[in-house]
Amino acid sequence: MATIWVLLRDIIAFSNQFFPHPIALLRSYRFSPADLAIESPTRDEQSSPTPLTTIDVLSYNVNNEAAHNPTRRRRILRAIFSSGAQIILLQETNPSWEELLQEDAVALEFVYTYFHHPGPSDRKAGGSAILSQFPLDVDKIQMLDFSDKVSGSVFPSMLCDVSIPMKPMRGSSITTSSTQGNRNVTITIANIHLRPPVNLDGSAWLDTARKTEPIRINEVKELILRSQESKRTIDIIAGDFNEGDDSGAIRHLIHEGYSNALSQYVPRSKETHRWNYFGRVWQLRKRLDHILWHSDALSSTRGEDCRLKLDCVNCGVMSGYEYDASDHQPVLSRFSIIKET
Repeated sequence: MATIWVLLRDIIAFSNQFFPHPIALLRSYRFSPADLAIESPTRDEQSSPTPLTTIDVLSYNVNNEAAHNPTRRRRILRAIFSSGAQIILLQETNPSWEELLQEDAVALEFVYTYFHHPGPSDRKAGGSAILSQFPLDVDKIQMLDFSDKVSGSVFPSMLCDVSIPMKPMRGSSITTSSTQGNRNVTITIANIHLRPPVNLDGSAWLDTARKTEPIRINEVKELILRSQESKRTIDIIAGDFNEGDDSGAIRHLIHEGYSNALSQYVPRSKETHRWNYFGRVWQLRKRLDHILWHSDALSSTRGEDCRLKLDCVNCGVMSGYEYDASDHQPVLSRFSIIKET
């Protein structure tokens, strides 16, 4: 009986990916970078402290093969650089993507960049990158390979520190400006690409997502362990989780004190990934891409009298890139840095 129930759950989970959520049929989802400035109805305005500064973070799996398709790469580049994000986290990059990105990155003041390319014996989708308008400590960037500890792990994760200048905001008070001055605050970011819900040979069955879930759980556990060993608390974890809001890896991170911006601000009816099963007529739709942040004080300020923390004030999946771009869609979040109360 238990086996039948598990099989039924696998069938339901798989079939749900083929059909748009009923709400999506009644009300289409639209989101642009300009919408970040709109106060979300889920926030309590009275309980939200005045931000000392804000940062916009984009996470986008650009698809390693799309770099060779003129139409797809043009639209992907448009999504990236029209997002207005100051920190851009990419998955599945490669030397072709780096060449395409660097020209626009320099022009748009992304002077701090780091690319990790997969080696000859690595899987092609194992690249990742960060583009930042804020100072990036390249010497402290770590590429964490979990395969030696987690059987079935195939992609490394990037761990890096970004220095955020606490410049006075427009309309900020004299007290706020003088208190913070030109101080910089360091945030630690993990750019991750967890094990895909497919077999190592690329095949997939009804039970593949369920059977690979323990791998993704162990990958995030190892990520947290490695960061603790280097005496760093990860403030933002973003990337291609290859699983939905309620799956094991996300649940574990929530237990560790993280919150999921996608779950908090984006309706469950909106996917972040579409995979053509039979062309555009029949597509798999999933929520695979997430941005999580830790609710505790920033580790770089914990020993100080004025402890600061991150707060996500909005998040959305950028519209207009469901087709002829990557199979994933860009996820954009705005964070404020506030005083811990």
